[in-house]
Amino acid sequence: MFNKSKKIIVCCFFLLGLLFYVCNSSFANIEIKNNQKSVIWTGTLSLQDFFLLPDYLEIKNKLKEYKTVLAKEYKENPSVFSTAIQYGLLLVDLGELEKAKLVWEKALKDFHANEAPKAYKAWLDARLGNYQAAKDVWYPIAKGKVDVGIAGYSARIWLSYHTDAVLGLYLIKDFLPEDQREEVSEVVDLIAGTLPQNPKFAAVVINEYLKSGQLEKAAKLLTGVLSSNPDDPVLITLLGIAKLMTSHYDEALKLFDRAKEINPNILTNRIMRARALFALNKEKESFEELDEAMKLNPDLNIAENKKKKYLAAKSYMISKKLKKDKET
Repeated sequence: MFNKSKKIIVCCFFLLGLLFYVCNSSFANIEIKNNQKSVIWTGTLSLQDFFLLPDYLEIKNKLKEYKTVLAKEYKENPSVFSTAIQYGLLLVDLGELEKAKLVWEKALKDFHANEAPKAYKAWLDARLGNYQAAKDVWYPIAKGKVDVGIAGYSARIWLSYHTDAVLGLYLIKDFLPEDQREEVSEVVDLIAGTLPQNPKFAAVVINEYLKSGQLEKAAKLLTGVLSSNPDDPVLITLLGIAKLMTSHYDEALKLFDRAKEINPNILTNRIMRARALFALNKEKESFEELDEAMKLNPDLNIAENKKKKYLAAKSYMISKKLKKDKET
C-alpha cells in the first residue's frame, strides 16, 4: 500500500514537472533579461512587414493555385466585391503592385460608396511612396474611430480596413511633414494603446517600447498577445529583435527562422535575421540573407563594401546616452 502511494506521488511530481516545462517552453512566458539597460532599437517596422489577406495563413502553401483561381474569377466577374477585394489584397501581399493598381482603381469606381477599396488603394499608394495620398484617406478613418470612442457600442465593429488604416498611418508617419506627423501620432497612439490585444496594434506598441529601450514592457505585452496569436510572424519577429538586442543571438535566430517560415516576405524579419547570422559569425549566410532582403525591397541598396557595417550591432542598436550626445 505504501509503495503504491509512493508511486502515485512520484507520478504527480513528474506530471507537474512536465507541465512546468511545457509552459515555460511556450510563448506564454517570455523573459527578456536586459544586460544593457540603455540598449534601444533604432529601426522600425515597414508596410512590407504586414500581409493584408485575412486568410493568408490558411492558403500560404497554395498561393500559386489560389492566385490562379482568383485571377480567373476576377477576369470573369471583375465587379464582384469579394473577388475584387481578395484579388487586390493578394496582389499587394505578393508585391505585384502594378497589377494591384489596376484592380484597386477599378474597385474605387465600382464600389465608390464603400471605404474598404479606398483604404487599400491608400495602402498601395503608400507602398509606391505616395504617402500624402495615403494619409489623406487613412486619417479620417482613424479620427472617426477616435471621435466615437474607439471601443464600445458607439464605435461599432472594427473591420479589417479600419485596423489597417490605423496601422498604415503608423508605418508612414515618419515620411509626413512634421505638423501632420504630430496629429497622426496622437491618434495612432491613442487607438493602439486602447486596443493592444489586436495583434497589429500590439506590434505598434511593442515596436515603440523597443525603440525607447523599454524591453520589460515589450516582453510583458508580447507574453499576452503571443499567447493568443502564437503564429503571428510580425510579433515573433519583434520578440526576435528583443532577444537580439540582449545578445541572445541563437534564440533570436530561431525566432527569425520561424517567422520566415510563416511568411518569407517580411522585410524587417529578413534584415534582422541577416544581423543575427552576422552576430553569430556566419558572414556568408548573413550576406546571402541581406541579398534576399534587397530583392524584396530594391530601395534597400547596400553596397558590397558596406554590408558589414550595415549588419554590425551599432547599425541598429545604440545607447540612450549615445543618442542624446548625437542629438546635442
